[in-house]
Amino acid sequence: MKIKILTFVLTLALWFVFAGKVNIQVLLLGSIICSLVSLKLPDTVFRLVQKKYVTKAFFLKLYYIYLVVSAFIYDVFLSAFRVSKHAFERTPSISSRMVRIETSLGNLNSIAVFANFITLPRGSLAIDIDNFNRDYRIHWIDVHSDEEAEIKKARIRKHENLIAKIFD
Repeated sequence: MKIKILTFVLTLALWFVFAGKVNIQVLLLGSIICSLVSLKLPDTVFRLVQKKYVTKAFFLKLYYIYLVVSAFIYDVFLSAFRVSKHAFERTPSISSRMVRIETSLGNLNSIAVFANFITLPRGSLAIDIDNFNRDYRIHWIDVHSDEEAEIKKARIRKHENLIAKIFD
């Protein structure tokens, strides 16, 4: 019961932060939605707290999260410059290619984060994610040769290992 009340209070506080104002409409709608969340999902909201991580492992996971987020932000800025360079060229030198990437990730959350990590910053699209065979088919905008595709795959493998350390 305490977890449900705590879930309701915390989600309602978060609701007010996201809404940006507190009035009767926001209070009523937030109370309805937060009460549904606190009744249906109290265990999943505090799942990480219930695992009772060892302090060292918790800070190690925070460090890996920091590494993944900083690499993601760096890739977003780098790809923004690359895509804008192609947008303002007189004769765009876009060389698109379909690339298949296999993954060793087993957790569904890690697979989703990895797919977003690949597709969001690099000017690419995830065409197909096969959970059974654990591979992705990705359409990359700027791949000129097979060895350049292998270089990009190797760069992604480094991030795959960090994501695996966070979720597995």
